[in-house]
Amino acid sequence: MRTRMLGLALSAGLLVVAFPAAASADTTGSGDGWTPITYGPLDHPAGLVCPFELKEEFPTQAVEMRVAARYPDGSPLATDFRGPLIAHFTNLSTGRTVDEDLSGTGTLYNLPDKSDLWVVPDNVGLTVPAGDPYHAQGEFVLSGGEALSISPTHQPDVLYQTKSVDVCDVLS
Repeated sequence: MRTRMLGLALSAGLLVVAFPAAASADTTGSGDGWTPITYGPLDHPAGLVCPFELKEEFPTQAVEMRVAARYPDGSPLATDFRGPLIAHFTNLSTGRTVDEDLSGTGTLYNLPDKSDLWVVPDNVGLTVPAGDPYHAQGEFVLSGGEALSISPTHQPDVLYQTKSVDVCDVLS
């Protein structure tokens, strides 16, 4: 999982697309293949994602993941995510805050060309840094169903989305 995506995930119901970069797995698991994931806080300097410095924290989180399918070499082909995840965003210039629900389910497909495909029927967070040639920079919360492709060089391509909230605009 190369991108912080899974608001679940994918920042998708569970995708904080940027989920994996901010998450760590607990290897103890529940015995049924599901492993808890913990998301740490993220700080984005002014100009990288929003015009202001953005802090992202996860006060409510109980996301789990499991490898649902593997390639013959044992590497993950499909990874499922599920659970509650609330993101608390703060504009550090003004102190203005907003909470967004990234809870739900999603599946991450690791494709042979090293790209990723996220299929999320719920909610997902999408962080796009400045300079991305394919998508406007910003912090977005997508909800209602999404499909996202992440290139081997980490550029997101929103293939399908239902609803989008621009967190940078909300906090401006």
